[in-house]
Amino acid sequence: MNGNELLRYGLDIIAFIQQMRSPVADTIFRGGTLLGQEVFYLLALPILLWCGDLRLGVRLSFVVMVSHYINISLKDILAQPRPFAFRPELQLFPVDGYSLPSNHAQTGLVFWLGLAKLAPQRYLWPLGIVIAGLIGFSRIYLGVHFPSDVLAGWVLGLVLLIGSGLAEPLLVNWLGRLKTWQQALLALMGPALLFWLHPGKDSAAIVAALSGAGIGLIIARRCAGAGAGVPQGEWAKLSGRMVVGFTGLLLIWAGLKVVFPQEEHACFLLFRYIRYWLAGLWLTLGAPWLFNLLGLAPAGIDRIKPKKNILDITKSIR
Repeated sequence: MNGNELLRYGLDIIAFIQQMRSPVADTIFRGGTLLGQEVFYLLALPILLWCGDLRLGVRLSFVVMVSHYINISLKDILAQPRPFAFRPELQLFPVDGYSLPSNHAQTGLVFWLGLAKLAPQRYLWPLGIVIAGLIGFSRIYLGVHFPSDVLAGWVLGLVLLIGSGLAEPLLVNWLGRLKTWQQALLALMGPALLFWLHPGKDSAAIVAALSGAGIGLIIARRCAGAGAGVPQGEWAKLSGRMVVGFTGLLLIWAGLKVVFPQEEHACFLLFRYIRYWLAGLWLTLGAPWLFNLLGLAPAGIDRIKPKKNILDITKSIR
């Protein structure tokens, strides 16, 4: 079976699935696809970092951002049109860009199965599998991805999860041999190199956030996140962290978007990079520092000794 035949079969499968359309199904699968949108990760990852387990949040955020970068790079290389480019009547959801592999399927699997892998709660495994499946199937139902796009995304997501688990101890050991200034240089230059290899507005957002978050972790001298559980009487602090944290993130992410040059401007990518870099810095340094200042940090945080470098936060993940 060649590529054209595979796409034709994919179009037939989408058309067959859409025969089951109903208002209820539309609502379910539109909701499912929203779980793979950028806004979802802008909500979920900060919650993990600020109100959950910092180490888990750092590890999962890193893998999610790497997954997203790899996906958009492959999409631009393969440049496969979406199903509605061949049959416009199949499109049930607004989307642009290329089709293969499905970023929703890939990064959705990385996030939900990665969360199940890293968190202690066993119920997250069946929940993660169901949600990852829902996200992927929703893209087929809505006519924005071929079934082969979704399968490719799932396979890549599994490869990334397995690969990150194998590479993590080696990476942590290597970072541990670097001095703080070397870690900072790596956090600045590594993402910049990735952007140079694949420039674009999406890659600018990903690598800039990765760089800013890395610098924030290096500067931070103490772990500013709460534990995985919610201590009794901490709900007020958790709510306060959510309000303060997301207010700051909104001011940076949305506020600076209004102030900075728009897409038609020659300096758009530079200012987009700066905006997302500041958002990453806010996630790991600005917001936790403000939590401490306002007394919103979890109980006992002030008794934590200053950390020497980023490895003091991540060394126990091995």
